[in-house]
Amino acid sequence: MWKGSLKTSVHKHTALIIHVYLLIFKLLIMKNNFFLSLALLACFSIGVVHSCTKDVSAPVPINTPPDSVITTSFIEEFQDVLTLPATTGWVTKNNSVDSLDYYLTDWGDGMWGTDKSGQEYGMPAYSYTYNKAEYAFSGASYAPISSWLITPVLSVKNGDRISFYTRGYATDAYIERLQVLMNKSTSTNVGGAFSTGSFTTTLLDINPSQDPGGYPSSWKKYEYTFSGISGKMNTRIAFRHYTNEPVATHGIGIDVFEFRVK
Repeated sequence: MWKGSLKTSVHKHTALIIHVYLLIFKLLIMKNNFFLSLALLACFSIGVVHSCTKDVSAPVPINTPPDSVITTSFIEEFQDVLTLPATTGWVTKNNSVDSLDYYLTDWGDGMWGTDKSGQEYGMPAYSYTYNKAEYAFSGASYAPISSWLITPVLSVKNGDRISFYTRGYATDAYIERLQVLMNKSTSTNVGGAFSTGSFTTTLLDINPSQDPGGYPSSWKKYEYTFSGISGKMNTRIAFRHYTNEPVATHGIGIDVFEFRVK
């Protein structure tokens, strides 16, 4: 998993530093190589300090900051989607046609588990800490869907970017679609079932023709870099699980949303 590979790279980096220091120390205690070894030690130590300084500043904070307007980079791993609106500025809304399906199409925690025979069902998360259901999920309906997952207020400028992973089920039978929309204000108005309210700018539209099997069936990363903005702008970004006609859906997931400030 993504987190595991990050930890492994840190351990390998540390082991390499220790190995090189031991090699230089062996050369240092040999008279013929004293001055050469001393020079190597000084150069390598400077490099290590510089490298470690960059490593410390590189990681992006995990979990959404509670700020009313977010101005710094962060990653949301969706470990507990249901608590996000209460603890941060994330918002969920559901304008799907069939209100009886709201409990299915509402954005919530991921769908994954094992049955009595040990067989897995649902979709495993792209990245998780405790269990494979740690991602945001909006499920199925045979009626048109308009279910919204909206970010907190972000302060964006040209060069800032967002990225995320998404997928549907591994089958050609279902039709899924995801719109990524931007609001040029901080409003959470999403209009009606077939309108978008204040979210009038389309950043991405995944499977806009609503083709069966046209949505990714394994986790795929999407990115958008902001441009055409004068100075800074406070905005919200919305993920809209959307179908504009009755179709056979099964649900989609979103994982590892990142807001990266330039």
